[in-house]
Amino acid sequence: QPFVEPVSILARSRARRAAQTSVSLRMATLSMRTHRPNPTLVLILAAHLIRSGVVAAGETEQRFAQEGEKCNDNLSPEYAVLCEGDMECRTRLFGGWGVCARVESDAGPPPMMYNFPDVVWHLRCDVAWCSHFTKYALPYSVEFGTSEYQWVADFVEGTAKELGAAVVLGKPYLRVNQTDVWEAGYFSANRFTPNPMNSTLCSCEYLSRDGPGSPIRNTDYQIAQVPNSAHRPFADVCAPFLRACPVDNRTAFDLLDVPFNEMFTNCLPVTEEVFFARTSGGSALVQAAPSPLWAHVSNALVILGFSVFALGVAFGVRGVMAQDDDQDGYL
Repeated sequence: QPFVEPVSILARSRARRAAQTSVSLRMATLSMRTHRPNPTLVLILAAHLIRSGVVAAGETEQRFAQEGEKCNDNLSPEYAVLCEGDMECRTRLFGGWGVCARVESDAGPPPMMYNFPDVVWHLRCDVAWCSHFTKYALPYSVEFGTSEYQWVADFVEGTAKELGAAVVLGKPYLRVNQTDVWEAGYFSANRFTPNPMNSTLCSCEYLSRDGPGSPIRNTDYQIAQVPNSAHRPFADVCAPFLRACPVDNRTAFDLLDVPFNEMFTNCLPVTEEVFFARTSGGSALVQAAPSPLWAHVSNALVILGFSVFALGVAFGVRGVMAQDDDQDGYL
């Protein structure tokens, strides 16, 4: 689709104010023509004209928001929060509060993949509770690498398992308030099997911890679901939906849809027994094993070492026996 230069938010606000003033003037004129003018309408009109005059005179300071912050350009100018520069206010509902996001004139390269904040690197956790607790048998496991994580969950009904993986596509932030009290946020992509729609989900995700020994909370706000995309790279699928997520989880809760929540407990470092392997369809849990060549070499070295040890023992025993025979002959 061709790029259309967005109309200035301030210009839209002025036009809306002018239209409102015009309607008020018509209503006031109609009221004055009646035998009994409506005093309430006259007072409202006077207040509106005074307020409009103040705004027009530049006596009200306009408020602006940066990328990822709350905005609303549908309010009257003294209450509106506009986006700075070439950003636009993206909302779920017309007239509601939204988030400032940059306007891209054309599709650029796919987003980069970032590492997780190091507070969760190589952790294996139990999911003690989640929003879909009637679907999954709790607890189930989740494991973090440096740039992706994966989970394995049994279903409450049936014998199948859900295998899922997620990556970080937007540059993450990490805020640490005090020892082991932190919150991290980022734009992510994930997918899982079995999934009849073969979908990829693009989300704003937040991880947080309230203190030493407390659970790690995962809050996932879905932005888009792309069917029949499980065979494509995460970055390509979610590139059209990439955005600056709200500045923190509290703001996201106010602005975005109902999240999916998880509570991680018993988080311990991941050993070398398990690691993540990327495939074209996502990630899978793979049992770590040496390559066949190194397996053969290591086996050969073990056998050779044992053989040398056995020969050494044999020669040692033979030498001892020979010494005993010499001593018997001498006596």
